[in-house]
Amino acid sequence: MKKLFLLWALLCATGVAQAQRPKPAPRPVTTLPQLIDSIERIMRKEHMPGLLLTIISPDSAQRFVGGLGLADVEHKKPVTAHTLFRIGSVTKTFVAVGLMQLVEQGKLSLNDKVRKLAPEIPIDNPWEATDPVRVVHLLEHTAGFDDMHVNHVYNTTATDPPATAAVQLFREELRCRWRPGERMSYSNPGYEVAGYLLEKLSGQPYQDYLTQHLLRPLGMPEATPTLRPATNPKLAQGYSYEAGRYHRIDLLPIYAGPAGSMSASAADMARWVEFFLHDFRAPDGTALLQPASLREIETSRSTLGAKAGLTTGYGLANQLMNWKGNSAFRGHGGGIDGFISTFAYNRALGLGYAMSNNGGQSLSAIEKLVREFLLRQVPAPAVPAAAPLNAATVEPYLGHYQNAAPRNQLLGLVEYISGDKQLVQRGHLLILQPLVGAADTLVPAGALTFRRPQQVLPSAALTRDRDGQRMLIVAGSTYQQTSASWWWLRPALFGLSVILILTSAVAGLIWLIYALRRQLPRAQVLPRLLPLLAFVALVATIMAFANLGRHIAYAGNLNTTTVFLGLAPLAFAVFTLAGLLLTVRIFRRFRSRAVVWYLLLTYGALGWLAATLASFGWMGLRLWGV
Repeated sequence: MKKLFLLWALLCATGVAQAQRPKPAPRPVTTLPQLIDSIERIMRKEHMPGLLLTIISPDSAQRFVGGLGLADVEHKKPVTAHTLFRIGSVTKTFVAVGLMQLVEQGKLSLNDKVRKLAPEIPIDNPWEATDPVRVVHLLEHTAGFDDMHVNHVYNTTATDPPATAAVQLFREELRCRWRPGERMSYSNPGYEVAGYLLEKLSGQPYQDYLTQHLLRPLGMPEATPTLRPATNPKLAQGYSYEAGRYHRIDLLPIYAGPAGSMSASAADMARWVEFFLHDFRAPDGTALLQPASLREIETSRSTLGAKAGLTTGYGLANQLMNWKGNSAFRGHGGGIDGFISTFAYNRALGLGYAMSNNGGQSLSAIEKLVREFLLRQVPAPAVPAAAPLNAATVEPYLGHYQNAAPRNQLLGLVEYISGDKQLVQRGHLLILQPLVGAADTLVPAGALTFRRPQQVLPSAALTRDRDGQRMLIVAGSTYQQTSASWWWLRPALFGLSVILILTSAVAGLIWLIYALRRQLPRAQVLPRLLPLLAFVALVATIMAFANLGRHIAYAGNLNTTTVFLGLAPLAFAVFTLAGLLLTVRIFRRFRSRAVVWYLLLTYGALGWLAATLASFGWMGLRLWGV
């Protein structure tokens, strides 16, 4: 039978191969109409209702400033060059430029201590005496702050807190989790603080400052950093696509306005791209910033990677947008419920683009297409030869590494339980191998700097932090060397916990039937059933978190999801502890030693998982309210 099946499969495969002719190679995109046609095909495939699109080039035949698709699906309203899109974190680039204007005016410096400028900001920094949080740390995401908690994202109330109250809202996130000025970890609350400094030192609300000193001088009449753009008739409607149809998304204000409140049109973003291409000059030639400030914005300074010689890190709201291709672009991306945006530029070639879609879909395919179109006549740079690998210098850094800078403390749990990454030497290369997934190949570029194959610039470095710990920096991610002795313990414990949780749930159902039939000693009922209740609590936690991800706008409200997410992890811990204590208490009453030791092993695994959840902040989550 097996041979017949294999023969049938082989015949089917042969028939398909004969029936299907090889697909023709994709037609090269060489003209703007071809590019637009290709983009529209991607939009249909990925269910993007509409697209803001700006393409800037010295060649007018390659220039496009307009829109594609629909700003409002229900009313068939098309996107135009003047339709506003919420551009999310691209807002940070405006705030960084605004602060650099104040730097040029002498009102602050990038190395100023934040506590000195604004002692009222509730920063919790155990290293304040030796390593204070500085302005540059806010702009480069190196202060060590947590990213905003889910209940601090969207404001569902009718009013917006004033600047001081908005900063106080993020007091839990403004705790330095490691020494400031070393590890890059993206933090929106850091830009809330940056916006507060912009307000305090300029004497204007950040919205007014940006409008008066950037948007209007640049000829961006529609762009607005207002927190509540929903009433603007020019604003595109945001959507999600589920079950074969578009669903409207509430266009809610956010709490961290300086981190993502800007709305702009294609015509506006054309001005913003040109601003970077023309050395920070307005259309009338007025310099809004000096070229030296542009170089400052594009340079990463405070991270361990920058100090180790990497030039590809995150600057002042400015980062490398593509590692592959004929030439690199810099810029920033952004996301807000219903919208994904990006803007990028290449000053050497005078090229740039900006785009945003109102379906919340990834723009990676369209970005790649636009870059390839703009760079189609640019020769590919030669990949440098690999530098010799100094095995003696590298040898102390080989071993196991764990993520030392999770963006969000709650989600850092995933990488923690999934195990370390192992750095090994293979010939003249280094290989960074995760427990599960594809390995990362690192080609020597210097004594302790490395690049990925086909990349021109180094993006990885081996270094030490101020405490002498060996660190590995890879494309902005920071890893700390850890002991190799028990590297397998966490993933093994997690795997064992999953097995025991599942089997104890099944056993619990069986024991429940016995309990209902009164075939179990009364004292043994709870010890046998509590793992099942712990399993239910854990499943409730997972389901509540998944549901919260789909409805994050209402994470700060008192509802079934937030209540479950607050109480279910606590119930999991209580059921586990109670079961363990009861089992130990009546240990000698169990006739079956296999059952009692199975229960103790189960409670031990559940206890480890509960302790791990607690260490990452999952216990007692109170998401309702701010």
